[in-house]
Amino acid sequence: MTENKGLFAMFGGSAPQPKPVFTKAADIKSKEELAKEAAIAAKASAAAKAIAVSSPSAATGGGGGAWKTAKTRGTRGLALKARAYGKSVTVAENKTVVPDFDPEDIAMGGMGKKKKRYTPYGGRGRTRPVEKTEDTTDKRVDILIAGFEAGTEAGVVPFLVQKSKKKWEPVDVKLDQGQMLITVNDPVIARILVRLDGYIFGSQQLRIRLFNNPTLPMTPVVESNKKLTTIDILRNFLLSRWNSELKYLNLDDMHSDPILKKSAIKPPGSPGSNAIVGPAMMKLAGEMFADVITISFARNHFRNVQQISTLAQYLPNVQNISFQDNMIKDYANLEALSGTGKLKHLRELLMAGNPLRESEMKQRGNDRAYVRNMVKRFPSLVLLDGVPVMLSEAELATVHKTGRVLPVDTKPNFFDNEVSQAAATDFISRYYQLFDVNRIGLSVMYDTNAIFSITTNIKLRAQQKVRRKDKKKMMDDEEKLNWTTLSRNLMGKAKKQEGKGLLVGPDVIGNTLCRLPTTIHDLQKTEDFIVDAHQSPAGLVITLHGEFKEDESSSPYSYDRTFVLRPATPDTPAMAAGWPYVIMSDMLCVRDYNGNQGFKPQVAIPTSTFALGA
Repeated sequence: MTENKGLFAMFGGSAPQPKPVFTKAADIKSKEELAKEAAIAAKASAAAKAIAVSSPSAATGGGGGAWKTAKTRGTRGLALKARAYGKSVTVAENKTVVPDFDPEDIAMGGMGKKKKRYTPYGGRGRTRPVEKTEDTTDKRVDILIAGFEAGTEAGVVPFLVQKSKKKWEPVDVKLDQGQMLITVNDPVIARILVRLDGYIFGSQQLRIRLFNNPTLPMTPVVESNKKLTTIDILRNFLLSRWNSELKYLNLDDMHSDPILKKSAIKPPGSPGSNAIVGPAMMKLAGEMFADVITISFARNHFRNVQQISTLAQYLPNVQNISFQDNMIKDYANLEALSGTGKLKHLRELLMAGNPLRESEMKQRGNDRAYVRNMVKRFPSLVLLDGVPVMLSEAELATVHKTGRVLPVDTKPNFFDNEVSQAAATDFISRYYQLFDVNRIGLSVMYDTNAIFSITTNIKLRAQQKVRRKDKKKMMDDEEKLNWTTLSRNLMGKAKKQEGKGLLVGPDVIGNTLCRLPTTIHDLQKTEDFIVDAHQSPAGLVITLHGEFKEDESSSPYSYDRTFVLRPATPDTPAMAAGWPYVIMSDMLCVRDYNGNQGFKPQVAIPTSTFALGA
């Protein structure tokens, strides 16, 4: 062949050339032999046709050969096979009725009607199956709550919802003799609520139990073989260490506590303790107990306070802490609890029995450096190791250099001498009487070069913002002003604008005072005011801290006001009006109200909260 064809040509190959076949002379048959073979083939064909005619199965089916023979043999029944072995078999009719099938049950194949199947992808003509409503009546759980104060019943359920951190509503709530029965329809919520047993609501400790009878009075359900979680065990441990009367949480010797030992929980300070146990304890304590005042960590093998560092976050109002008989060697080991904004109410700290204190005492022969370093880290300290904190002027200067706040007690009104006190008292009483009732008469008190300014720090109540051009228009018009209109806070102002907002001269100052909001200063409440007065080269400086209201129904403002006074000369309007002094400077700062707690002297603590040597 001269051309390649077929698959070989498609793939670039060529078909092998056929080899010539040569027939041997011995293989050539004669005519007689060929005639004999044809006669034998004719007889075989005739016999095959006779069998096909006599066999019914052969007539109905196509094909032939061994397959037809095998198919014929497969049609023999069990009775024929039994008789072939010489046995007698009686065949009876099977009267069992086979029920008709439901074509709807056929999901695949067949000619029946297929059942519609739900698909989440939607589709035309397809409907979502009807969801069955689950009956939760048998899942309802009754919970009995006690321990709340009378009159606070309405806040119990919202408190439990908040602490459970789940969204749920009670099915029913009943009250009876200081107890509350809450019914919930979810066992998970019921278990969560039971774990809140011991939490502080208001000033009382709640008692929460499961109950099995829907009518009062109830009997508690005793759960046997209940497996407690780690959080449940820690709650039980904290409850066993809490003194609600003293608000005292005693966490001494936690490694030997039977509750923790039984559950193989290693507390902070123990070798191999889990790093999350300490933070979990502090968080649970903050949730369970309100206003923990005293907490003790004595004899816990603490090398540092890192594992309980969340104490400052979850127990921010704690006042007394004991680390007695631990293993704290360096000030850096206390850094997790010290610093700005942490433990602002800490009054007493007990560090006796730690290598830090002992080494300082042994190295320096006294505790002065130790006291200074502890005050630097905990500025509000009043008692350290059971001894009142007393620093000399030199030590105070050393502490001042660190930028730390000193634990300086609040003092009453300060006057450098009796003359300053008499002048300040007379001026304040007369000035504020006119300021609240008749401000027109105040202008004569200001010197011809007097300066008046107002600054405000009001963020807790809405104040209308005034644009600069509108502010100027308001100053020109005879309209009423608010406290923020004249504010000249220097934050964010350029040096060229530092002089803006200053009011100079008695006429301008008197007119501005009359346009300010009305005020009420109740100077009879001496606990709400602090007055300082002292002589200076510029004159008598009077500083007043206190509060005022715009009217009887409004909330108060806090304020600070500083006056600089000088003696009035006979030819001044002030002297003509009966004032022995004139005002050279008047600075007023109006602030959001923050109470009078800062005016009260600190209460001295004569003795330590902790029993030394216990």
